[in-house]
Amino acid sequence: MSHKILRKTAFTLIELLVVIAIIAILAAILFPVFGRARENARRSSCLSNLKQIGLGILQYAQDNDERVVRGWTGNNGFQNSDSNPASEKWKWMDSIYPYVKSEQIFNCPSDTYTAPRGPYRYYKNLTAASTNFYGSYSQNNTYWGTNGNPASPGSGDGTNSPSLASFEEPAETIQTVEGIGDYEFAWGTVATQATINSSVSPRRLLTVQERHLERTNVLFCDGHAKSLKLDYLVTPSTTLYGGSPAYKHLTIQAD
Repeated sequence: MSHKILRKTAFTLIELLVVIAIIAILAAILFPVFGRARENARRSSCLSNLKQIGLGILQYAQDNDERVVRGWTGNNGFQNSDSNPASEKWKWMDSIYPYVKSEQIFNCPSDTYTAPRGPYRYYKNLTAASTNFYGSYSQNNTYWGTNGNPASPGSGDGTNSPSLASFEEPAETIQTVEGIGDYEFAWGTVATQATINSSVSPRRLLTVQERHLERTNVLFCDGHAKSLKLDYLVTPSTTLYGGSPAYKHLTIQAD
């Protein structure tokens, strides 16, 4: 008769340490990959938001003599207590809201909303000043102005709102970008490569930020959206507009 010899087996301390070290190495490799995968998903969701916004802007233009939506109408800073909110004090997001019927698409999933700033709220749903609820996206205000010349920063009522036909290269002209606290941006001549290079990470320029893996999502005037570097946004123009240098992708005219 044969006898089987049974032995108790156990891990030694060295073997346990080796296993723990392997797990730690795998975690160090995989966690950044998972983080990038999640951020890529958020970037895709943000791009989808911008595409829907682009459709809303184009639909708005079709119903308004093919004029692009203004940055804002009336006095800035609408509050819920105002007596006549329907006729004034709303922003471009409020103008196209009836076409998109969603507050969420104005809010990037990667936006952190440092207080008092918060996600976009439709003007009828506000509980505080609208300046706290701009959401995540800013409209290009640089192309506003007589004959398409870039307006001075701060002239955001869009009195000379351009027509769709006035954009000579709509697929190259930026309409909306990822902002960090304002409904519009107007760079004028202050945006320079040196300004971008000296910015802290995530890099930003005025109200525009590289929110997705050192890239920012951009909506163009023809309705398509892309993920780009800030460097692309400040490509200089070879032409003077209104007597001042401008940027190729921010102006109506072909460069």
